[in-house]
Amino acid sequence: MGGFAVGHADNITYYSSAPEPGDGHRATRTGAPDHRLGEYLRAVRSAADQLPHPGLAPELDAPALADVYVARRTSTRAARAPAPAEQIFAGDSPIRVLLAGPGHGKSTLLRQHLLFASRHLLTTETDPASSALAVPVLIRAGELVGAPLLAPALAHAVTEEYGPFGLREVVHEDFFRRPPRSGARWLVMVDGLDEVPDRTARLSLLDRLAREAGQTDTPYRFLVATRPLPRGELDRLPHTADHFTLEPFTDADVRTYVDRRLQALPDADRHVRAFLHGVRRTRLEELARIPLMTAMLCHLYEADTDRPLPEGRAGVFRSFVELLYEENVHKGVSDLHDRAIHTLVSRYQIPADRRTVTKAAERAREHLPALIDHLAHERISGNRTPATAIITAHPHARRPDKVKPPLWDALLASLLRTCGVLAEQGGDVEFLHRTLLEYHAARHATRDPQTRTLLFDQLFPAHRLRDRLRRASRRTSDMKPLDPLGLEPSYLGFLLDSLLASEGPLAKATLRAMEELFGPGAITGYHLLKAQLQLGSSLPRPKVAQWLTTYTNSPAADDRSRVEAAWDLAELEGHIDDGARLLTCLAGDRALQPDHRSWAAEILAGLEGHETAGATLLLKLIEEQAPHNDPDNLLAGARALARTPSHGFLGVQLLTECAMDPESTDYLRCTAARYLTELEGHRESGAALLLNLAQYGSVTAAQYLSEMDPPHREDGVGLLTALAGVRAGTPDDRASAAQALAGVAGYHDRAVRLLTGLARESIPGSHSQLTAAERLAEVDAEAAAELILPVVTGRSSHPDNHLRALQLLARSTTYQGEAARPLAAIASDRARQAHHRTAAAEALAEVDGHREEAVLLLLGIAQDGGVELWDRVTAVSRLAQWGEERSADLLSAFVADPRTPADLKITAARSLATLDTHRAAGMRFLATLANDPRAGKATRTQAAIALTTLDLYRVRR
Repeated sequence: MGGFAVGHADNITYYSSAPEPGDGHRATRTGAPDHRLGEYLRAVRSAADQLPHPGLAPELDAPALADVYVARRTSTRAARAPAPAEQIFAGDSPIRVLLAGPGHGKSTLLRQHLLFASRHLLTTETDPASSALAVPVLIRAGELVGAPLLAPALAHAVTEEYGPFGLREVVHEDFFRRPPRSGARWLVMVDGLDEVPDRTARLSLLDRLAREAGQTDTPYRFLVATRPLPRGELDRLPHTADHFTLEPFTDADVRTYVDRRLQALPDADRHVRAFLHGVRRTRLEELARIPLMTAMLCHLYEADTDRPLPEGRAGVFRSFVELLYEENVHKGVSDLHDRAIHTLVSRYQIPADRRTVTKAAERAREHLPALIDHLAHERISGNRTPATAIITAHPHARRPDKVKPPLWDALLASLLRTCGVLAEQGGDVEFLHRTLLEYHAARHATRDPQTRTLLFDQLFPAHRLRDRLRRASRRTSDMKPLDPLGLEPSYLGFLLDSLLASEGPLAKATLRAMEELFGPGAITGYHLLKAQLQLGSSLPRPKVAQWLTTYTNSPAADDRSRVEAAWDLAELEGHIDDGARLLTCLAGDRALQPDHRSWAAEILAGLEGHETAGATLLLKLIEEQAPHNDPDNLLAGARALARTPSHGFLGVQLLTECAMDPESTDYLRCTAARYLTELEGHRESGAALLLNLAQYGSVTAAQYLSEMDPPHREDGVGLLTALAGVRAGTPDDRASAAQALAGVAGYHDRAVRLLTGLARESIPGSHSQLTAAERLAEVDAEAAAELILPVVTGRSSHPDNHLRALQLLARSTTYQGEAARPLAAIASDRARQAHHRTAAAEALAEVDGHREEAVLLLLGIAQDGGVELWDRVTAVSRLAQWGEERSADLLSAFVADPRTPADLKITAARSLATLDTHRAAGMRFLATLANDPRAGKATRTQAAIALTTLDLYRVRR
């Protein structure tokens, strides 16, 4: 594939010491007929070749993006250098997740792999080595929601998508019920999980994918692409599910992309320089780090190299959409519209009818931009009605009585499909990109002075009596307030940009209101501000600098966010020295936690012109902390010091000493050695230290080796295999070694055999057996259930172990029915400990058909005043993780109750914030706790961290 780059915590292309016979996936079903597979692959290739205007659909702009994307694997502790991104699609992991923010390239990556793989598989049809390659199939998450079965949904989506591009017959579901070839599997790439508006539907879909991925004979592997979701949702997937996060472009990435994109222009080097200068002049550097925006900016530049680049994100989108309409003029779109209208009108012979139909059709065409904005507004508000039905309800596109609905819908669909921002999908039309939808929805919400004023009133509460009275005189009865915290940050950014661009006093009023929103130094204001900075919204830079300084200097703010704010200031154009001064103060502030002081010094050392000062501060902090014997902070400081050019040798020396210190814990020694492997020039010495530790029985060291590139990976695999099989080792260590081996591509089956052997040699129902079975269930739920079934039916084990066995059984598709009744009995038994009852109810929810029963049992625990408060909050928080709206009142009550301890209030508030309709309320509860001067620093920090993990913005540490 030319290769995107993926940075990686944990290398996933492993070349182990000779895989044993049987390692890897065992396809037990006959593959799909080759002629049908070839037809599917040719249709995919043909569609990619024929799709118009690849520059306008950023997800199809893959050639210029090759070798640019970087992703980090976030599902493990390691942090490796970038590696080719096709490795995201390689290996035999049953399920993986690809996370990225708006416009960061999820769809691009999936479509590029679909095209590359189809071409590769077609050119290697007779090559036996290629027969086991996973065959990709791309489907939108929304097409799976509500579809009772996976195979029919895939068949329908493929038929709809590729029927016009060479499929000679309808694809039937049996095509996807079997492996595509003997020994191979389908790679089902599920795109846009975040675009499923209903949380319950998202969770249900994740459950379905997890169950299917856990089947031993499944013909599928899954890759789920999504924007960040509320915390806890992706926990529905197995713990072994690999998570990758696409990172924004660096300045070097932008340069690489632009070089390739503009190569076709004459005197390309001059144009590259002019483009990058234009980006700096218009202060679009941060915005250009988002791949979608880089693609759009390049397209704008290519269209008119003499025209200055637009200002801000909203300006880029406005110019881009205008360009779409301008270019559509040259593509015969007007003729297509004429023909569509003529086809409809020609059906009517009475002159009056013809005039009526013509007038209605022309009105719809004339107002098409406004209709698209209206459609976007309805979509972002959760309306999933077919697009033509939404448009028909608009006054500008109302169907004449003489026209039958199917005919009118066909006309509207034709108008929408050719506008340039929408594409046909699953029998309907959808926006090319979620961010385009948000932009058009914001245009609708700010389409005239009246709607802009209404939006201002909805977003910003009036504090002065005079303002409240003035608003009351113009308020409509159905006006609902909009909490900025409850809006998608990207959509909020477009709304704010439109209000700031308003004429007259509204722009000034918006700036004053934003001062109250961002300026007081409150944590919610900082989180909202940071999200807008990363998105590239057009906020006034002097004000931004002022707001960031205020927050950094706020002693009530948590340490981590204060350091982040100073870093943000340093990256703001013209404020690097201001940020450096604040970072220096934070690094020297003894009121901050040592690790945050070290982090501030590390950031300082990475700023141009401040490298030596930062390194000197780091060394001083390490010397300060040494007498306190805080190894974790010392290790973090040494790692940061090792990355600095001026004092790196001292950091390397400290890491080496820690890794070789026999008095240190295994964890610290392994961590120090792993940090060395991350440093250029010290990879081999770090690997040698890990190898030495692993040979003396360290599972952690062996796992870190298995996460490296060859040849060290082979060493790790061999040692993990040995440690899992050595009977002298503890059962927990042996199970951990086997589970780590399961995370190495190609060694799933070996890990299953090792865990199975460990479970069988242990006493039935013992802790050792259950530990091995629990690790086995992470990679093969059915095999674990078969092993543990006698423990459940025998009922001779300890009650705690019996519950653990039932929990394992509930994860099995085949045997989960055996667990339902005993789990319900435990969950309803008030004589049992509450945390056991909660665990039993959670397991019961995994059993098909018993979710509602489990919900009622957890509600009963949460409402029972005789149960400990911790257990009650835990029970209701589990319900919130399932998207259960019935938990909201209980969570709100726990937060508001002064008798609730602070840590439980934080848990309850964070759970409340994960509910779609209560996100803003939960975040405000957390913000109140984080900003409460009467609360201890630990409480304020805990609340601030809870806010950070709600995925408002990209966390850089």
